[in-house]
Amino acid sequence: MVKHPEIAAGDVLKAFAMDFEPGAGTLKRYLAQYPEHATKLVDLSRELSREVDDETPSAADLALVTSRMSRLREDTVSLESLQAAPATQFIHAAEALSLPMLVGIAFRERRIDVASLPRRLVVRLAGELRASIETLVSYLELAPQASPLRARKSNVKPTAPEKVSFEQVLRDAGVDEQFISNLLRDE
Repeated sequence: MVKHPEIAAGDVLKAFAMDFEPGAGTLKRYLAQYPEHATKLVDLSRELSREVDDETPSAADLALVTSRMSRLREDTVSLESLQAAPATQFIHAAEALSLPMLVGIAFRERRIDVASLPRRLVVRLAGELRASIETLVSYLELAPQASPLRARKSNVKPTAPEKVSFEQVLRDAGVDEQFISNLLRDE
C-alpha cells in the first residue's frame, strides 16, 4: 500500500473527477493509490455516477432564477467592500436619510455604537449602501477608525477614536432636538 500524504485531498479529487468513467475501475485504482482519501473518493464517485434529470426548466423557472440572480448582483456589498468604500459613499447614504455629512463620516469611521441605532434606521442605511443588514451591523461593530487625513491636519495629536451613542453623534452634528427625538423613536 503506497501512501501519498503530501498530496492534498482536493488535488486527488480533481484528478479523479477528470479520470472518472463509470464502471472503468477508476475508483478501485484511486482507492489503491490514495487510501487516506477513500471516503471522499467514494462520495465523489457516487456524485459523479448519479443520474441527472434532463428536463429543461420552464420559462417561469428561468424568470425566477434571473430575477434572483440580478438581486444578488445588486446586493453584493461585502464587509471588505464596506471597509474599502470611500467616505463619500457613506455621506451620500446619510444625506439620503436626511442626516448631516458628519453622521455619514461617523458611520464610515465606525464611531457609532450599534446598540444605540434604531432598527429601522439600520434597515434604511443598509438599503442605501446596498448591503445586507447583517453585513452593515458587522461592519459597524468593528473597532472605530479615524481618518489618517485628520492626523495631518491637526495641531494636536489625535486621540484614539471611541464609540459613542447615535444620539451623541447627532447632537455633535448640530441636529435639532425634535428631529433627534423623532429619529430615535423606533416604531
